[in-house]
Amino acid sequence: MTDKNSGFDDLIDRMIENPAYDQMGGYQIFLRRFAIPVIMILIALFIYTSLDEYVNSSWNLVITSIITGSSLGPILAAERYLAMRNSKK
Repeated sequence: MTDKNSGFDDLIDRMIENPAYDQMGGYQIFLRRFAIPVIMILIALFIYTSLDEYVNSSWNLVITSIITGSSLGPILAAERYLAMRNSKK
């Protein structure tokens, strides 16, 4: 194997064996990689469909993008709060 591939394998091994990722019963990686993007998509779809009859189509995309982007901070803060709360137990 090349050095590039072995470095990637070592990175994966370090991440799997890292006790920081054992928080929340091992769901930390799941939340970061899958659940948070799905939540963002659901928020965007909900906002787009609820504003569809009130706002022009081009402005609806702009407003949806702004609100969805603004919700990223609170979602990551809630995820961090849950991780810290569960690590203290």
